[in-house]
Formats: sequence, structure tokens, C-alpha cells
Amino acid sequence: MSSLPPASALRSVGALAIASGSVFVAAGAGAWITVTRQLRAERITVPGNAPILAGRPVQGPVTAYVEALVIKGNAERGAGGRTFADISAALRDVDGGSDEAAELRKQSAALSTGASLRTSLMTSVLAYGVSAFAGGLGALLLVAGSQLRRVDE
Repeated sequence: MSSLPPASALRSVGALAIASGSVFVAAGAGAWITVTRQLRAERITVPGNAPILAGRPVQGPVTAYVEALVIKGNAERGAGGRTFADISAALRDVDGGSDEAAELRKQSAALSTGASLRTSLMTSVLAYGVSAFAGGLGALLLVAGSQLRRVDE
């Protein structure tokens, strides 16, 4: 038969949980604020062809995600619906100095730029998720720790 740990041990664990929770909440909030400031500094505005939030500044996870979707759609339209693989295959079949090859290289560059921008924005969205997770875990630890600290002798 197992016995419960002494109240002093539970209070010590509670204190550790509170300390850890405080660090997680602070780190989560700090990361959220940092990402928001960096996005605001870029002065990106969701374009008019966005399905939602058109004209809004990109400064949070939702606006960053919408902007990434718009960039993807615009890049695909600019490339005539072609992918990198399609363009690479087409380049192998045309004369390297032709006007068609030059146009295909422009489409490839536009797709590459769009992919890079989308990746940066999706990294921001991911950072928001991680910071929210850290803050939520910290809040849970704070609640659990405060309850453990209340254990009677």
C-alpha cells in the first residue's frame, strides 16, 4: 500500500509549479509581443483581394495567415497556375535564350519570392501558437501550484 507524500512536499512542488508557471507565462507573453512588434515594423497590409480582413495591418496570427494565403494565390496566378516542377519541365523543353524561357524564369522567380514570403509569415503564425501554448501551460502550472500550496498540514 502506498502512502501520500507529506504536505510539506506537496507545498514544495506547488512552489516549483508556480515558479515554472510564471516563467512560462512571461516567456509566452514576451514571444507574442516580440512577434507582433516585428510584424508591425514591416508595415504589411492585408490586400484588397483577401477573403477576409482586407485593409487590416498584419500584426497577429490571423492577419499573418490570411496574408500568406493571399500571397500564395497571387503567386500561383502570376505563374499561370504552374508549379516549380511545371516550370522546370517547361524550361527543359525550350531554347534557353528564347522569350518563352525568359518568361518562365520570371514566373519561377515570382513563385520563389512568394514561397519565401509565405514561409516567413507561416513562421510567425507558428511562433504565435508556441507562445500561446507556453502561456497556457504556464497558467495551468500557476493554478495547479497554487492549489498544491494550499494543502493543509
